[in-house]
Amino acid sequence: MKTFISMIAFVCFVVMAHAEAPKFQAGDRVCFIGDSITHGGFNYHNQVVLFYATRFPQMRFDFWNCGISGDSADGANRRYGWDIAPHKPTVATIMLGMNDVYRNLYAHYHSGPNIIKQRQDAIDFCAGNLDKLAERLSKDGAKVVFITPSLYDQTGTQKGDPLFGVNDALKACAAACGKLAVKYKGGLIDFNAPMEALNKEGQAKNPAFSLIGDERVHPGPVGHLVMASLFLRAQGLAPGVAGMEIDAARGVVLNQDNCEISGLLAKDSSVSFDCLEKSLPFPVADDAAGALELVPFIKDLNQETLKVSGLTAGRYEILIDSQSVLQVSADTLAKGVNLAIIKDTPQYRQAMEVFKLLSQRADIVGNKLRGFAEMEHGFLGRLKNRSPESDQKAVEAKLAEMRIAKGPYSAYYIGVYESYLRNLPEQEFLTRRAAELLDEAYKTAQPKSHRYDVRPVL
Repeated sequence: MKTFISMIAFVCFVVMAHAEAPKFQAGDRVCFIGDSITHGGFNYHNQVVLFYATRFPQMRFDFWNCGISGDSADGANRRYGWDIAPHKPTVATIMLGMNDVYRNLYAHYHSGPNIIKQRQDAIDFCAGNLDKLAERLSKDGAKVVFITPSLYDQTGTQKGDPLFGVNDALKACAAACGKLAVKYKGGLIDFNAPMEALNKEGQAKNPAFSLIGDERVHPGPVGHLVMASLFLRAQGLAPGVAGMEIDAARGVVLNQDNCEISGLLAKDSSVSFDCLEKSLPFPVADDAAGALELVPFIKDLNQETLKVSGLTAGRYEILIDSQSVLQVSADTLAKGVNLAIIKDTPQYRQAMEVFKLLSQRADIVGNKLRGFAEMEHGFLGRLKNRSPESDQKAVEAKLAEMRIAKGPYSAYYIGVYESYLRNLPEQEFLTRRAAELLDEAYKTAQPKSHRYDVRPVL
């Protein structure tokens, strides 16, 4: 088994070294295809969109959540014609495999040649359907970006059977992704291997550590920000929000990166200037902040640098729009400070407003609108002679049936059916509101000029 796993890791390494993930461009139409890890919440792809909206606020592109809870590569092909193709994507990301490998095949009580064959058949079926999906997307003009399946935590101390071997199966799916990325001249983003490495490192210090939740499948906010970081780094995005460098002694601007400095007044004891920064810092939600201890997100992706040299020795106060945001020494300021991590700046507060709008949109799309797609895919699509009235009656009848019969996932599916019925009267409004929130987010992210003052602390 160790030899097989090592071979998979080697194949992934070699293939991934030859694939690049394209940056999104203005006017792109991006579909994020996946299962529950893509479907709900303010997940990795919403974090990626937040990054683009704050870093490139004038570079608008449209995107769609095409994740459905419980789905597989086979399922994505079956819904392709009505759930993916109509968006006419120019770019499509695919992250599938978690359900394709049939995790229950790895229960401790399953063993023997027949089980081993079923496990391999599941992996092969996944690879074949990923190939078919990529072929359809490519023929329809989309650039395909494969994302290796996120980590299944088979080594954590969570309760229940760890289903050891599931993540090894996902590594096999990852190897297939690497080969397909080369075949279709697409992109490749590796989630699984880096997440596994972080998980092992954390568990070596604390066995209870996990990037994944109690059920070993779904990352929480920290895990999703880790995934977003891996996504953005794979696209080769630069760290710079803005770079401002001034020599106070000479009264000159030494550098203005992604910003425009004007009205400079400088002397050896103070500096004032206006600056129009063309990007906003990335706002990190409190529940995701733990990711910053695991990946170098700030260093690699979130640098809003202010350098002022030539000041008289002493301690200085930095004010933006007359509000004090930081106190540092002249030496520290000459080396540069990163304003992106300071939550009191007007730029960060503006970025937080963008985050709030996109969070509202993610809630509507992931927790409500995608429920309609989930119902169509899992239940309504099998009905005949359909009408809006017959669909509703069929859902109501099925819901009544589920409330009587109890299964392992009955509580979840009862919630799905109830949510569908509850949100059905507002479907058009929710669709319209989601579009409005994206427009509002881009408008809110537009650059604003700010007045900087650097003066001695009295």
